[in-house]
Amino acid sequence: MLDLCEGASPRVLEDLLTRAMQKRLTTPFHLRRALDRRSRHVRRVLLTELLLEVGEGAESPLELRYLRLERRHGLPDGKRQRRTSSPGRRDVIYREYTLIIELDGRIGHGGEGTFRDMVRDSAALLEQITTMRFGFGDVAGSPCLVAAQVAQVLGQRGWPGPFRRCPACPNRWS
Repeated sequence: MLDLCEGASPRVLEDLLTRAMQKRLTTPFHLRRALDRRSRHVRRVLLTELLLEVGEGAESPLELRYLRLERRHGLPDGKRQRRTSSPGRRDVIYREYTLIIELDGRIGHGGEGTFRDMVRDSAALLEQITTMRFGFGDVAGSPCLVAAQVAQVLGQRGWPGPFRRCPACPNRWS
């Protein structure tokens, strides 16, 4: 696995690592140990950072982007890939603030997946938990807007904040 990562671009590296974790081919712990045993690796710094993020539960490039958005804007640390009383796992849960964030890529969310998502969202609503859904275009294209929307809902539910503007945030949010 580490040999595949040697010449990979950052985007390809994210994809390789997250796919390996999704398929349960390895773990962040095992890859980190293997990386530590090597004296040199071209992507050591990036791999180390990615392994920490994947170790926190980010299982796709989209989830990695959301995790970075969360940190950059001072949002609370959500719990990743947690089971709830409704079927399946949730991408990010802010349990204290009764908020679920679902990050939907193309795979698994069309056709029957759409109906599965609706059933899970309805089950969460019955427990008075709100679900916000974002796709790649949202998180990659308008990360500051996504962060501001999540912060607004969290604030309505008791999160003391503050929302932290990043250098890319529009001035109107000052």
